[in-house]
Amino acid sequence: MKHFSFLLLPDYSNLCLFNALEPLRAANYYIGRTYYTWSLVTLDGQQVHSSSGLTLPVDCALNEVGRFKNLDTLIVQSSYNYQSHATPKAILSLQKNRHHFKNLGGFDAGSYLLAKCGLLDGYKATIHWAEIETFCEQFPDIDTTNTRYVIDRNRISSGGATTALDLMIALIRTDHGADIAKQVSDLFVFDTERSENTPQKERTTSLIEESSPRIARALRLIESNLEEPLPIPQLAKQAGISQRQLQRHFAATFKMTLEQYYLRTRLRHARQLLRETSLQIFEISIRCGFSSRTSFSRAYKNIFGLSPSDERIRA
Repeated sequence: MKHFSFLLLPDYSNLCLFNALEPLRAANYYIGRTYYTWSLVTLDGQQVHSSSGLTLPVDCALNEVGRFKNLDTLIVQSSYNYQSHATPKAILSLQKNRHHFKNLGGFDAGSYLLAKCGLLDGYKATIHWAEIETFCEQFPDIDTTNTRYVIDRNRISSGGATTALDLMIALIRTDHGADIAKQVSDLFVFDTERSENTPQKERTTSLIEESSPRIARALRLIESNLEEPLPIPQLAKQAGISQRQLQRHFAATFKMTLEQYYLRTRLRHARQLLRETSLQIFEISIRCGFSSRTSFSRAYKNIFGLSPSDERIRA
């Protein structure tokens, strides 16, 4: 038997939690006995709100997990405002109670708390795709990857909600074989399971990929060239389409010009950095392809209706 404890930090994702928990419940059903058990824990044993404002009953505080039998894995569930929730108290509590578990994991942004505790140094790990760049810079001793999930010895991590489901099914397959894992996948109509080495975010929807593969290539080029935006002629050439055709496709698909889409993509990335990191605004402007803070602020306010400074205050 194996017991999983899910450490809920405020603003965690309900979808990520249940994509990790429900496969265990389903596996028990197909195995025919209770092989997996689980508990929900918080730092102090009190309920915390998820990102959607919901609360769930909590079994105990992290320092009380020793009451459970067959403790195997602790999974840190963290999503929004994850940096502010990695407090000195949280770090100390995790460091003091890590010995209860054979394996440690971080789902969505949960890897951040593990990293702050030094528990991922020398390991391969991942985090939600939007945080990977910052994570790499802050924790150079971690082999950070942009794959959907990672299983590295006694450390596991996944990038978000659906990737948590990928990872849990992989763990079930290791424990009980391919047949049980397939039955669990079939129960959830989860016919798109991806391997550990699959990139976390392909950045284009399957519908666009199927209907307009060259548009899909252009979208991938845009999102991988935000700090140094590609000139439109070069973008079209690398996408394998004429500039005129590319502009026409973007107007038909997104109801805006290619230049407008590129600018909005850069600014959306800037908004993510403003909300979720402590990077200086000037540094964010550079990362998003703006030559000056003034031009960045002007473009940002034109699209979102407030300045980058006001966005950060609001966040």
